[in-house]
Amino acid sequence: MRAQKLLTFDLPLLLPIDTVSRAISLMDEFKVTHLPVVVEDQFQGLIKEEDLLEYEETAVLAEVATHQISVDPNLHLYDVVAQMSRTEVDVLPVVFQGKYMGSIDRGAVMNFLTTEAGWGLDGSTVILEITSAKYSLAEISRLVEENSTQITSFNMTHKDSGTLIVTIKLNTTKIAAILSAFERFDYKILTFFNSPEVEDELRSKFDAFMRYLETD
Repeated sequence: MRAQKLLTFDLPLLLPIDTVSRAISLMDEFKVTHLPVVVEDQFQGLIKEEDLLEYEETAVLAEVATHQISVDPNLHLYDVVAQMSRTEVDVLPVVFQGKYMGSIDRGAVMNFLTTEAGWGLDGSTVILEITSAKYSLAEISRLVEENSTQITSFNMTHKDSGTLIVTIKLNTTKIAAILSAFERFDYKILTFFNSPEVEDELRSKFDAFMRYLETD
């Protein structure tokens, strides 16, 4: 999915002649901390609430620094999420050749992750810690699929220590056999969620086993 598919036109646009007071009021009304400045469809930049607070309420936005933060309409949504995280904004303007096309807010991103990326589907979530040398998506998939289960969503992050945190969403809540398979192949299971089948007995046994290993 591309950025242009998540555009919202509900957010207000600011003008350079608007006052700081008006900008802050609109941000409060729409529950955001960033808004785009647009003049005749041309994107001028993004205004941040933290910058506005340094000015008198009667000052105009032409006096306030704007930030050239935007994305191309053809950027993939995963890259949009990364851009929002890197720039720490809750509104991301979509701009093509200088023309403002709309914005993407966090609500649209959350809706995408839950409906399109699979995180909102029913099933359990398992979080693994793996060394870079051991990581193999093919093996993880095989261990899951051998238990008549599918991975509906997958995410991986890197820790400073060099290990990987792998989060997988499964299409079932019956994951006892899958957790056992991960343990047999020496995968470190950090935690799991939404598995009534194992959350009582297996979680207590698993936590006790991990405490034993930590004291060994």
